[in-house]
Amino acid sequence: MSFQATFIQDGRSIDFTPSSAVVAGQVVVQGSLIGVSRDPVVAGALGSLAVRGVFDVVKANEQQTLGAALYWDADGNPYGGTAGSGCLTTTSTGNTFVGFGMAAAAATDATVRVLWTGPVAITNTVHNAITASIVDPGNAGAIPITDSGEVEVVTGGAETRTLAAPTYAGQLLLISMKTDGGDCVITCVTTVNQTGNNTITLNDAGDAVLLVAKVNGANKRWSVVSNDGATLSTV
Repeated sequence: MSFQATFIQDGRSIDFTPSSAVVAGQVVVQGSLIGVSRDPVVAGALGSLAVRGVFDVVKANEQQTLGAALYWDADGNPYGGTAGSGCLTTTSTGNTFVGFGMAAAAATDATVRVLWTGPVAITNTVHNAITASIVDPGNAGAIPITDSGEVEVVTGGAETRTLAAPTYAGQLLLISMKTDGGDCVITCVTTVNQTGNNTITLNDAGDAVLLVAKVNGANKRWSVVSNDGATLSTV
């Protein structure tokens, strides 16, 4: 054999045979391959999936910026649509990469225009710097842990926050009290030191804790790198 590859088609669409019937405009995921059914296709029949182009696609109740990387959440909740039927989101974890937003979409927009870049899988290996701002979720809220960054806590009385396990080893999280309207008690799902403490209390403005994610056995856990004024305890 003298050749290594033979051209078949331009790749804007591909053949597929669904195991169950699909409707026109239905998003179909096959492993890391994702496309849109051009026409209704009955189970077991040959159909066509568009895997490149520009589409208006249902989206989650979230703001999506121009150029944002967008992912298909197969059981996501489309704004104004049927809960659990799937939608585009900016959340990459557990979802399939689709393409990039061609225009900004407000949280309450039902669809977003997306440049569908075809059957590619991307992995984010470039993480945020610790200078990236993470929004304080407010009283009883969960501090976002999708990437490294810093959270400036503002309280209006005695308040609480929760902190989930880190996303990846080496992740950095700086939590500080910007405005002291009352103590803030942060309860972490993991321990934060070898002593076994899992609670961080910010008592005064300027109190700050720097955490780094480590691998401990089969789990990822936070570990205190620096503590300036906060109280560590166990609940």
